[in-house]
Amino acid sequence: MIKSVEFKNKTGKMPSVEFRKYETNFLVAGTPDIFSNEEDDNAVITVISTYGEMFPNGNTDEKPYYFFRHTNGLTWDTRFVGFIELGDTPLEYQKGGHIDNLSVDNAKNPYYKKISDYPNEYYSLGTEEPYFEYQFTDTYAILKEGDFFDVKAEYFPFAVVDHSSIWNNVCPIYQTALLTGTYEGKPVLGLAHIDRSFKQHGNDKYELLGYIDNEFDGIREDGRRETAIIHIDTTTEKVFAYYWLEGEEPIVSDTVIMEAEWVRLPYCNDGTCIYKEAVYRFAGKEIHFTAKWGTKGFTAHPRLDKYGQSQVMGTWYEGKTPYKHKLYMTFNENQEAFDNHIEQLGFDVVDE
Repeated sequence: MIKSVEFKNKTGKMPSVEFRKYETNFLVAGTPDIFSNEEDDNAVITVISTYGEMFPNGNTDEKPYYFFRHTNGLTWDTRFVGFIELGDTPLEYQKGGHIDNLSVDNAKNPYYKKISDYPNEYYSLGTEEPYFEYQFTDTYAILKEGDFFDVKAEYFPFAVVDHSSIWNNVCPIYQTALLTGTYEGKPVLGLAHIDRSFKQHGNDKYELLGYIDNEFDGIREDGRRETAIIHIDTTTEKVFAYYWLEGEEPIVSDTVIMEAEWVRLPYCNDGTCIYKEAVYRFAGKEIHFTAKWGTKGFTAHPRLDKYGQSQVMGTWYEGKTPYKHKLYMTFNENQEAFDNHIEQLGFDVVDE
């Protein structure tokens, strides 16, 4: 049965988030000025996350490809990387893609360096072999992998700069972008995130415990852009949500109602669950999500060793009246999503 569960931020600290144009200083290999203070504990770069959905010829009636490169800050080695074909349903895992040929463990000479000061300041992240190079500026990024991926990511109007309201011990900078270019030699159009996370010095752990994490991005048919983040930490009871529609001011809340029924993943034998439909309500807004394609990590084979982790992608809209996006992207991931834990939160869990 579908049930509604309210999550309230119980940390005693209200969200501290800024919505501001991307700055070149965000790109430094260390601590950007915006986090150089006592409250943020001079947080230092710990992760660069680049991920997104690509639709063949921009056709959103087709299943998108999904890519994710997760790079460790300061050492600049790759934590994981994959370009995958998603499963055909929310309860199926990925069907392969460009993964093994990207050889994370044997990558040679990873680097992150400033390439140019004038006329545009930008930084380059990459490895010599297997070849990839991501170039970052304050308005766009260029992403290249081997001879199969070559795109430009043009930033949305602002970045979401968070002073540790979302992740524990971490200050992230989220940046949504419009993706244009080629994948496997064919034109693609999509949306992506060009994100960075900065770890606070006073904490040794980059904590990723139990959570329900949702990111929604879209371009409506009338051209207006919109984005949302809904993060529910089920371990520390930290809750954060925001929604923005072009032409309006961003809306922020630390209380979220989630309406869903969870389903046990049929290929897991550990009780890991996912939802096929969900509604999130906060600050007068409601976001409707419909799952369409599943995955279990971003590797050639499902990460069955990631117990309690579930991921699903799909379509979304805000409000009571459904509408289509010209382009859209979602990232929906859960940790500690075991059936007994989900039931303790107040949801029902079923089998299919």
